Amino acid sequence: MIRLRQPLPPCTLLRPGGERVYLPDLKGKPLVLVRDEALAEALAKEALEAHAFLLAEGERPSPLPLLLDPEGTLLRAIPPGGALVADPFLEVYHLGEVAGAEEVRAWLALLEAQCPECVVPEGEWL
Repeated sequence: MIRLRQPLPPCTLLRPGGERVYLPDLKGKPLVLVRDEALAEALAKEALEAHAFLLAEGERPSPLPLLLDPEGTLLRAIPPGGALVADPFLEVYHLGEVAGAEEVRAWLALLEAQCPECVVPEGEWL
């Protein structure tokens, strides 16, 4: 199960052609997964400092690199018109609908402004 402010579960997705992509191997840059082709097209026009992919169950044309989720594990978690945005350590910061590429950029700007050494775990300040 995918939860906000929790690391993504370590799962394996596929690239067209069958190459396996193990999500933990994508650490180091923020991660954006979308399931809507129009949002993928808008993001493809951006110079994102993130791994950005269109997530689908089967092969199809894509303006972003395509990741296949044939079992629908991550696809079921992302609503139509939505996105999953995770930090460079693959902690999920946003999972839900987005108004467009500008909102995805805003989430990425928030992640860029974060200082991992300065963030107090939520449980310590609640």
